Amino acid sequence: MARYKYKAVDHAGEAISGEVEAATRAIAYSVVQGRGFDIFKLEEVKTATPLFKRRTVVKHKDMARYIRQLATLIRAGVSLLDALKSLARSDAHPHLAEASEKVRKDLRSGLRLSTAMENHLSSLPPYVPRLAELGEATGQTAKALTDASERMEYEDSMRQEIRTALSYPMFLSVIGSGIVLLMFLFVVPRFGTLLGSNTENLPTLSRWVIGAGLGLKANTIPIFSGIILVIISVRFLFKRLNLGNKARNIIEHMPVLGPVLVRSDLGSWCRTVGVALDNGANLLSALQLGEYGLRSQRLRRAFATTRAEIRAGKNIDEVLSLSVPDFDPLTIDLIRTGRTSGELAKMLLFVGATEEEETRELTKRLSSLAEPIAILVVSLIVGTIVISIVMAMTSLYEFDI
Repeated sequence: MARYKYKAVDHAGEAISGEVEAATRAIAYSVVQGRGFDIFKLEEVKTATPLFKRRTVVKHKDMARYIRQLATLIRAGVSLLDALKSLARSDAHPHLAEASEKVRKDLRSGLRLSTAMENHLSSLPPYVPRLAELGEATGQTAKALTDASERMEYEDSMRQEIRTALSYPMFLSVIGSGIVLLMFLFVVPRFGTLLGSNTENLPTLSRWVIGAGLGLKANTIPIFSGIILVIISVRFLFKRLNLGNKARNIIEHMPVLGPVLVRSDLGSWCRTVGVALDNGANLLSALQLGEYGLRSQRLRRAFATTRAEIRAGKNIDEVLSLSVPDFDPLTIDLIRTGRTSGELAKMLLFVGATEEEETRELTKRLSSLAEPIAILVVSLIVGTIVISIVMAMTSLYEFDI
């Protein structure tokens, strides 16, 4: 809503001024006039346009921080409406502040917190509103939201760790690709021009490299246009045909990166189910909640089968040992111990923490392998180009030894 500045005369005939917030100028006029003031000037307050606009994208870490702040305020004894009002006044993120006000209005109209979150916080992971619903049912909203924020913070930290582990190898790959491209565009064609048509006696490798350089130099625009078109087409097909899940399924079977993704999903499932049970959910509801955070379609189907078998009366440890072979026998034994002792929630949380720690170790191992592999690949390509050029030059001369 806009703000309007007014000047008016009050009941005593004194000139007064002030500001009022309203959707339109007419509404602002009616509000001031309803106070019994005689308005003689009303104008909208113009806000200065900042040189750099505030970011509008709500990142995962922003949402996690928002949920933790809400949980902290509630835990401190602040009512839910007052906590949302406080967050609505915050300028940390304009979209979240606006969403807080909308959630607050829904609560005042009688909606539940979980429903209001789904309506106005669309970027929340699906399990957060469900945990909030459990918190409302058990009277432990602060605990449920705190657990949800911890789950979100872990997911964000894992993304950052994997991104960090791959950033340096990707940097090396980009720099190496740039060097190779420059050599093909400027270095190799010069030697091709120097050799001229005298290429019959050149080694096969030299002919291939020099021919590639001359071809790239002569058809730079069409080749790069084709590459850009292929990239756009692949991105379109990934979105249209949902090829991302198929690609992830292939990556999951790769020797180094695959275990990182699988262990991350397993840790996410264990922690989410454990948190749900710890907040008062029944086992079937907790299992369904655990499936929301899974990115692997294969694991999602496996855990859906697990839930169906448990509904039929089987024990969770027996079903997991058959439906989810990614769990090692020790993990199954721990889950069996938790079931028999009545401490399944604590045991799943422990297993989740163990899987998360193993994911971090695998991420470090991935980083330690990716860097030398990237250096080796770039070195081999550049070395091949240099060797082919040297072989081409030496093949033109005969040396007496």
